[in-house]
Amino acid sequence: MSQPASFLLNDVRCFGGDHWANLKPITLLVGENSTGKSTFLGCYSVLHRMLSPSLVPGDSVDFNREPFSMGSFRDIVRSRRGPEGRIDEFSLGFRLAPTRKSGMRPFPLRITFAEQGSQPVVTCVHYRFDSESFLDVRRSRSGGTVLRVPGNEAEIEIGIGDWVFVMDFLSQPDLGKYFGKSHSVRSIAAYLSRFFPLLKTRSDRRAWLPTLYDLVPVAPLRSKPKRTYDPVRETASPDGEHIPMLMMRLDRTNKSGWNLLHDDLVDFGQESGLFSDIKVRSHGKQMSDPFQLQVKVRSGSYANIVDVGYGVSQSLPILVDVRSERQCVFLLQQPEVHLHPRAQAGLAELFVESFRRSRNRFLIETHSDYIVDRVRILVRRQIIKPSDVSILYFEPRGNSVKIHNIRVDRDGNINGAPDGYRDFFITETDRLLGFE
Repeated sequence: MSQPASFLLNDVRCFGGDHWANLKPITLLVGENSTGKSTFLGCYSVLHRMLSPSLVPGDSVDFNREPFSMGSFRDIVRSRRGPEGRIDEFSLGFRLAPTRKSGMRPFPLRITFAEQGSQPVVTCVHYRFDSESFLDVRRSRSGGTVLRVPGNEAEIEIGIGDWVFVMDFLSQPDLGKYFGKSHSVRSIAAYLSRFFPLLKTRSDRRAWLPTLYDLVPVAPLRSKPKRTYDPVRETASPDGEHIPMLMMRLDRTNKSGWNLLHDDLVDFGQESGLFSDIKVRSHGKQMSDPFQLQVKVRSGSYANIVDVGYGVSQSLPILVDVRSERQCVFLLQQPEVHLHPRAQAGLAELFVESFRRSRNRFLIETHSDYIVDRVRILVRRQIIKPSDVSILYFEPRGNSVKIHNIRVDRDGNINGAPDGYRDFFITETDRLLGFE
């Protein structure tokens, strides 16, 4: 299975009905404030974690994991007043695009949530293979799970919260070990084997799930710099508080690793105009001793990181994290914060290079034209393919929002944008030229 081709939101906050958004290695989320871009990332992070290989039985659905705090079920589901009444469920999903070698066709996966104890819980998982073929996995009244395919259904005692593991069990050679002698369950497993042919030959039985990389969310406001750091646990956090400790550890214990990181940071710092050098200054010989981060800027001498432009400390967590050699999906909220346009454009180059070097993927919520335009320039220069870029434009329409899937052609031109996509900028230019 490959990465998901598109992401679904249904009846989530400002998104009424189905909204399918194309996902590419470089996906840019653009639009006015309060048009659902952060909601999009928050919901994506939930679904990504639900379907990731690191999921363990009993894991709960968490819509309030930092840096996304989405509140209760009623805060998340779309509010609707009038004769139609309120909405009591919402859905998230992926359109899965299997590799050609798998022998499988693309199909959508939709997960529906309802309210339980003020929080969202899974009530239904729906696979649609074609117009007549499907699999429904639903919560039963007794607390178990009902599996349903055309013309057949079976109830099992395992709760729907562990539906991923139910699917695992359906692919086991010895179904009796898990479901007894249930003829219905065996028939359902045989039905599914028509759509998941790899189940017969692969030891990895999760052919019904996308291949998902590690998720790395980065908050819109990163941690404030400190004049002196006291070493603490190096636990990754969305605000980048762990980055100084990571740099200190590399400097003290892995000089080759530090030199590689240092050189990459300096290359970006010089290209973007942020700084010309960076170093860790330790106040002692032990790992537990305090330390400082120092950077060299235009003055030619080193200064403490708190004494230089705020853009350095705000960009540092991004600069360090995207160097990861493991494949990751980065959820970036306003990476351009506190950065000059030159540095904003430099970030776009960094993201594209990270994808090319390590196949990292990026969902980037941004208000920066410089990031969008630099990605378009890199397409025009054939540094990245047009098919590797997606621009999602969030257009406000009264009390709702529509997501437009915008493409970039090989010349870097925008295709598929609605009429209002550039209205504000065109109007401002006209005003500047005196055309009121």
